[in-house]
Amino acid sequence: MNYICTWLCADEKGEESDFPQSGKKSSSQSHQNIYWRCLAVFYITSTRFNKNEKHLLFTNVKTLPTVDGKNIRDLLHDLNVEIIPVDFKYKTPKGYFKSFQNQFFEFSILEYISKNSSQLNDMYLILDSDCIFIKSAGSLFNEASKKGFISFEIDSPVDYKLNGLSRLDMKDLFAELLGREVNDIPSYHLGEFLLCNVSNIKKIFSDFEQLWLDLLVRNEKGLSKLNEEAHTLSYLYYKNGLSASQQNTFIKRIWTNPVFYRNVKPTDLRLSIWHLPAEKTFGIARLFEYLVIRSEDYGRFMPDRSFLFLVRNTIGIPNLKVYRKIGYYSISYYKAITKRILKYAGATN
Repeated sequence: MNYICTWLCADEKGEESDFPQSGKKSSSQSHQNIYWRCLAVFYITSTRFNKNEKHLLFTNVKTLPTVDGKNIRDLLHDLNVEIIPVDFKYKTPKGYFKSFQNQFFEFSILEYISKNSSQLNDMYLILDSDCIFIKSAGSLFNEASKKGFISFEIDSPVDYKLNGLSRLDMKDLFAELLGREVNDIPSYHLGEFLLCNVSNIKKIFSDFEQLWLDLLVRNEKGLSKLNEEAHTLSYLYYKNGLSASQQNTFIKRIWTNPVFYRNVKPTDLRLSIWHLPAEKTFGIARLFEYLVIRSEDYGRFMPDRSFLFLVRNTIGIPNLKVYRKIGYYSISYYKAITKRILKYAGATN
């Protein structure tokens, strides 16, 4: 069985961390609603293109909210998504790292899978909720099944710091953690993507249990440490000899900001999955409006061609709309373009 998963870990009051794109306290409902909208769009797109895979949501939220008048639990039930309650066990201490502290929730997910899954060849694809599917992930699962694992790296300069560590820093830190010399420069793996079979997940989580204790000790002593889940997964993959694939035709971290950084290419239309970190409150939020608020069937009966037209034009891939080129998001434009796009796509009620 192949599983497609995302997650939402809600911060409690007093345990907030920085999420620069939100601009809100991470414990607030308005902040969390951004991610509920994202995961709704995630499952709408995934269930459209991945009909044979089982879909799971991992969350520490006991009572799922109503967002913009839509009950999230009912929405997930409609999409045949199973909700898996998971406690956030691996919380970093205050001051461990300023941003994205709940990213370590992923290791609570791996613990759950490790302890509750007996079929060693079952495959789990775990993605951040600001990912959307534009085609089936079947070929991705097929490629991963060859070794029970696939991952992709960020091809950054060796001295460029990502979340506090460069790859040169990682080389030295890995050597300290392993207690042996590390001669090669480690890969920095995409943290928004994990695809392993249960056998490899069990190995990774088993190593994480000791690593977690080591990280807490290093933090207390003020030593360098693995600051977030991508650093940590990169180390665990390295320790287990799991190297990044040299060919990535499946997923890309796509930056769509027209002012600060934009790496969109026409070839992005060939991918299976778009990771859209800059679109949480823009394109993905509009897709939530189109597919959840304004459509009674989540766009399920739209032809794929019309559905992809809607997605591409809403996100602005590969072509950037004029209103985005000038660096602001016009409400009046949204209202005008929404009606036109939905009419073309056949998504109006």
